[in-house]
Amino acid sequence: MNVTFTSIAIAAAILAGLACAYWPAPDGAAPAVAAGAPAGRSLASYLAIDASPVAAAAPVPVTLAQRLERLGASGKPEDAYAAYNLLDDCIVFQRESRLPGLEFELGREMTAEEKAARQQLCAGLTQRQREDRLGYLAAAAKAGVPGAATLFLSEGPFGDRSALRNRPDDPLVQAWKRQAIAQLTAQADEAELSSVATLMMAYLRDGDVVRKDAPQAYGYLLALRQVYDDILAPGVTNPYQDEYWHWLQDELTPEQQAAASARAQAIAAKYRQHAGRPAHG
Repeated sequence: MNVTFTSIAIAAAILAGLACAYWPAPDGAAPAVAAGAPAGRSLASYLAIDASPVAAAAPVPVTLAQRLERLGASGKPEDAYAAYNLLDDCIVFQRESRLPGLEFELGREMTAEEKAARQQLCAGLTQRQREDRLGYLAAAAKAGVPGAATLFLSEGPFGDRSALRNRPDDPLVQAWKRQAIAQLTAQADEAELSSVATLMMAYLRDGDVVRKDAPQAYGYLLALRQVYDDILAPGVTNPYQDEYWHWLQDELTPEQQAAASARAQAIAAKYRQHAGRPAHG
């Protein structure tokens, strides 16, 4: 497999923070970042355990099941995404006794107290909750929650990454691939950056989900270049500039380059619209 799910997951980790930080909600509202989302999470959102006050007694921690029930009852796709991340964190913690994403964000290892709080929260994780995890993610991705479409792809068909290689002709797998790409494309067209980056990587070469499509890849590359020109501070090197990617442009005809440029400009314009930035040119 040329475009591995590991690569896609790395792209999500790098860009999901940008997706939340730089992809405001329509009408200039603040971006909706779900508590427990994989990027931009504060320490409190990783480890805080809700409590009900008890007179003259220590707070009573809310269980994992109770937190999931509250998130599910809201009916909000952002809360469905939070539920997915809550469960995913518990699965990772039970496997590794740490949360690498949190430690990366904090720049340090988890303390003993943080690990104890996470262990207490995740101790009640059930098989049913593990199975429900992907349903939460599917709901979030379908509703367009930033970052969810990328993670939907990285999970593989129904949580089984091997199905893409072992059952490529299975109608269910084929339908899953169409859904995954459609969700990413819709989000990329709305300038959701993790989806733009994921599609750029996917179309760079043949993979288990899509075939190589240099014009598509270059269009998404140009979109990222234009958006990063807006985001990066003066003097900071844009990682998507031609110096690093001229080989991709060289694969395209002038007509394909023009089409890719038009698509990129549309995505960049959408980003500026969401961010309330003036149009370029």
